Amino acid sequence: EVGGDFYYVLDGQTVVVGDVSGKGLKAAMLVSLAIGSLRAIPDRRPGPLLSALSRAAAGQMEGGFITCCCVHFGANGELTIANAGHLTPYLDGAEATVHTGLPLGLVPDGTDGETVVALRPGGCLTLLSDGVVEAENPQRELFGFERTREISTKPAQEIAGSAKAWGQNDDITVVTVRRTVS
Repeated sequence: EVGGDFYYVLDGQTVVVGDVSGKGLKAAMLVSLAIGSLRAIPDRRPGPLLSALSRAAAGQMEGGFITCCCVHFGANGELTIANAGHLTPYLDGAEATVHTGLPLGLVPDGTDGETVVALRPGGCLTLLSDGVVEAENPQRELFGFERTREISTKPAQEIAGSAKAWGQNDDITVVTVRRTVS
């Protein structure tokens, strides 16, 4: 099976998590476009990186879009975050307060807004796709934001497993980063 969720690590310091609208082969082909573009963009700062990715996607989306969150891990736990319509990342069990722009591919210039936050020693940052919060059980109850927040400091595999067990109906991507050094 192929889908529209992706994550990519650039130069060991920048993580990009995204979700292409749509399903199947078309979404997977757009993921390939996104990953290829990410590799070719020289500016690794989150805002300019997402703006360049939006320019690359514009005109290729056939009415679709890409939500994307990009985090650069700097010295002393400094995180620079740019968010283009994607779910807000969780920082130590709470939604981080970040600037959120439009999804990529809707307008050529995309987003260049960035937010800087600190990840404390022992702290946890979790990025995920909507497949987690939109997991739906047989009673049509969503996994939701509250349950997601409650488990957001768990390892990625455990978060994804909880959403799958609840009732997976979409791609699920979870990336958890824990700061282990001061």
